[in-house]
Amino acid sequence: MHGGIDTFRLMLDSDNPSTATANIGEFTFDIRLPFTRSDYTKYILYVDNFNVSLRGLASDAVHLKLLNLSNYNSYSSQTKGNNNVVAVIYNHDTNPSRTDNLVLNYQAPQAPYHISSVPNTLAVKITDMDNTNIDFSSANNFWTANLRIDAYYDDMSC
Repeated sequence: MHGGIDTFRLMLDSDNPSTATANIGEFTFDIRLPFTRSDYTKYILYVDNFNVSLRGLASDAVHLKLLNLSNYNSYSSQTKGNNNVVAVIYNHDTNPSRTDNLVLNYQAPQAPYHISSVPNTLAVKITDMDNTNIDFSSANNFWTANLRIDAYYDDMSC
């Protein structure tokens, strides 16, 4: 018996969600993948890239949270349960009087997050370290996330 992997790439951004409450950093995306199997045995999520552009905001850290998709067999001191934070970026310039754009980048394509399924919707929330909402309602503040899901299956035909 041989197995296989289907890889799904999800490119998300704050300007094109299905629904959003941008002033509190919440975004929902309807995931419409062209083809998924029904016999996957394991799912691993990777955050290949996460980029945030903040103009004048003084947040000292940015957390990317997946509200409806948690890393099972994990723990978060914020939730007191499973971890839903998949990326953290620390801000090196927290000066609130800064007038130029501040772009923060995260890359960790080998950090695995074990999840239970390929989602049909993905609810994203972006907060700071203290779980305070970050306002993305201004056109000057925006983000992108490039996610990858590897879905494993057993090929019974061999």
